[in-house]
Amino acid sequence: MKALYKKLAIQNLTKNRTVYIPYIMAQTLMVALFYDLLFLEGNKKILYLPGGETIQQTLAYGGLLMGVFVMIFLFYVNSVLIKQRKKEFGLYRVLGMEHRHLKKVIFYETSIANAVSFVLGIISGIVFSGLMYMILLKILGEKAALAFGISGEAIWYTLLQFGFLFLVVLLYNYRQLKKVNLRELLQEHAQGDREPKTKKGLMIFGIICLIIGYGIALVVRNIFASLIWFFVAAIFVIIGTYALFTAGSIIFLKKIKEDKEKYYTPRYFTAVSGLLHRMKRNAAGLAGICILSTMILVTCAMSVSVFFGQQHAIRTIFPSDIIVTMSGTSDPQQDIEYIKGQAEKAAQQTGISVKEVKLSDLSEVEKSMTLVEGTQNVQIELSGSDEEKYECSTRLELNTEDGSYTYQSAHFISKQSPQEGAQSIRATYGGFLFLGIFLGAMFMVATVLMIYYKQISEGYEDRQRYVIMKKVGMNDEEVRESIQTQVLLVFFLPLVMAAVHILAALKIMVQICGILSIGFGTVFLCTIGTVLVFSLIYKGVYKQTAKVYYTIVDQQ
Repeated sequence: MKALYKKLAIQNLTKNRTVYIPYIMAQTLMVALFYDLLFLEGNKKILYLPGGETIQQTLAYGGLLMGVFVMIFLFYVNSVLIKQRKKEFGLYRVLGMEHRHLKKVIFYETSIANAVSFVLGIISGIVFSGLMYMILLKILGEKAALAFGISGEAIWYTLLQFGFLFLVVLLYNYRQLKKVNLRELLQEHAQGDREPKTKKGLMIFGIICLIIGYGIALVVRNIFASLIWFFVAAIFVIIGTYALFTAGSIIFLKKIKEDKEKYYTPRYFTAVSGLLHRMKRNAAGLAGICILSTMILVTCAMSVSVFFGQQHAIRTIFPSDIIVTMSGTSDPQQDIEYIKGQAEKAAQQTGISVKEVKLSDLSEVEKSMTLVEGTQNVQIELSGSDEEKYECSTRLELNTEDGSYTYQSAHFISKQSPQEGAQSIRATYGGFLFLGIFLGAMFMVATVLMIYYKQISEGYEDRQRYVIMKKVGMNDEEVRESIQTQVLLVFFLPLVMAAVHILAALKIMVQICGILSIGFGTVFLCTIGTVLVFSLIYKGVYKQTAKVYYTIVDQQ
C-alpha cells in the first residue's frame, strides 16, 4: 500500500506541476540563501576582516529575520496550493478513498516536495557559498578569494528550520481535510460568493491607520528614535493597507459599476463583476503584494544608498587628515597648541608638513552618540600623499594615562584618520549592503510567487464564467480586453500604494541613513532609481502572469 500511496503522490505532483514546480523552485532558492547566510555567519575567516565582528552580527540578525519571513511566506503559499486541490480530494473520496488514505497521500506529497527542495537547496547553497564569500569580500573592498566549504552546523540549522516548517504545513493540510466534508469538497469551486457589502467604517479605519503611520514617519526627529518608531509606523501602515484594500477596493469597483455606460460593456462587465464577488479574498492578496513590494523598495533603496554613499560618509566623518577628539578641557587653545606641536613633530619624521590645526564642533550624529559633555574635535590638515598622511597619523603621539590620551586637564578620547576609519566604515556598510542583497532577493521571489499563484487561482475561478460569456457571443479579442482590464484594475494598485508608502517613509529613511552619514540627495536619488527599476520588473511579471491567466481561461 505504501508504494501505491507514493506512486499516487508522485502522479499528483506531476499532474499539478504548474503550481508545485514554482513552489519547489522558490523553496529551493530560500533554502540555498538561508544556508549561505548561516555559512557566512559561522565562517571564522570573516572575523579576520576589518570589522568582522560587526559583519557577523549583521548576518546573524539577517538570518533571524529571514527565518521568520520564510516560515510565514511558505506557509501562506502552501495554504493556496491545498485550497486549489480540494475538489481533486473530493473526487478521490467519491472513488472510495477514506480520510486516512488521503492523509497518507498528502504526507508523501508534502514529504517529496520538501525533500526535493531541501536537497537541491543545500547542494545549491554549498556550490554558491564560495561565490557569496567572494561577493562579500568585493563589497568590503578586500581582495577576492574563494572560500568553498561545507558547514555541518549550517546544514543542521537549515534542516531544523525547514523541518519545523514541514511539520507545520503537514498539520495544516491535515486540518484542512478534516474541516470540510465530502459535499463541501466537491462543491468548493462551484459555490458562488456573495457581493461584499460596502464597509465605509473599515475604510475610514484604514485611512486613520495610514495617517498615524505616515505621521510618525514625518514627525519623528530624533535619529535613534527613528529606528524604533520606524517599526511602529510600519505596523500601522500594514494594518491600514489591509483595511484599505479590503474596503476601499470594493468601494472603487462599485463606483465603476454605478457608471452604467461603462459597466455594461464586454471589457468591464465580466472583469468588474468577477472581482467584486471575490474581493474579500482578493484584497488580502493585493495587500500582501503591496507590503512585500514596499519591503523590497525600502530594503533595496537603503542598501543602494549605503553602497553609493560610502565615500561621502568617509568624507563627512573624517573631514580632515587627522581628527583628535577631546573632552573636559579647561584651556582649549593650550591643548590645540600641544596637539599642533606633536603633529609637527610626527610630520617632520614623515617628511611632510602641517598645514592647519583648528577646533571644530561635533556633527549632529556625533552629538547624539556622545555621552560626555563638552566634547570637541581638533582637525589637523597635512600636506603629502595619503600614505604619508597615514604614516604621520601613526607617528602622532599624545601623553597617555590608563589607555586614554591626556594632557593636563584635557582628555583626548580618540585619534583617527580617514585611512583608519575607511576600513571600519566599509565593513559596517558592506555588511548592510550584503544583507540588503539577500533580503531583497528573498522579498522579490516572494512577491513574484504570490502574484503568480494569485493569477493561477483567479484564472481557474474565472474560467467557467468566460466559457459562458463566449457561448453568448463574446469573441477572443473581447475576452483578452476583459482579462487585461481585470488584471490592470488590481495588478498595479499594490505598486501605486507601495510608491506612496515609500514616499511617506523617505524622511525616516533619510534619518536612519543619516546615522551612517549618508546625505538626503543620495537616499532620494537611490530611492527614485529603485522605484523605477522595480516598476520595470513588476511590469515584466505582469506580462508573464497575464499570459498564464489567459492560457488557463482559454482552455477548452
